[in-house]
Amino acid sequence: MKPIHLNLAARPYRDYRPVYAVIVVTSLVLAYLMLTNFDTWYRYRYETRKTRADIERIDALTAQERSRGQIANHQLSQLDLARLDSQSKFVNAKLAERTFSWSDLLDRLESTLDKDVRLTSIAPNFGGDNLIHLTLQCEAKSTTGLVDTIDNLQHNPHFQSPFPTTEVRNEGGTYNFGIKVDYIPNLNQPSAQRSSQVIR
Repeated sequence: MKPIHLNLAARPYRDYRPVYAVIVVTSLVLAYLMLTNFDTWYRYRYETRKTRADIERIDALTAQERSRGQIANHQLSQLDLARLDSQSKFVNAKLAERTFSWSDLLDRLESTLDKDVRLTSIAPNFGGDNLIHLTLQCEAKSTTGLVDTIDNLQHNPHFQSPFPTTEVRNEGGTYNFGIKVDYIPNLNQPSAQRSSQVIR
């Protein structure tokens, strides 16, 4: 005898548990994504605000430096640089004149000039470039006195750029000649400063 199965349900039975599981998992994923999006938005807003503040601060500093540069350029444009340079050279010349050692110059000339050449006069001109421009008047017993003197001056590091100015033969057979030469009293100073020295 077959058992009797009675189905009293109004509708066929369906198992919705997998659907509910999918809905729960999807809800959790959506909640996580919403939370992540909110966190990203908040951090973006905070960092953007901080970056904007940094940019504004840098712009303010740039404007300040630009203003200072304009003020400095304006002050420089008001300076009379030609007059300042002239005054500096004048002061340097006076300092060179006060610290000038005649004994050192005469000792160096004595060791440079030949025995047949006699120094008759020296006229120094003190410039503001650490060079002393000398005008020498000499008397030589031979015709080669001028050439030998220029050659000797060129080989002495304390003298540079010798140039003859005059040469006259005397009745007694001697020769008077003049030479302009630059004298460097201090060789320890760098050449860049020797060529141009300005008081700061």
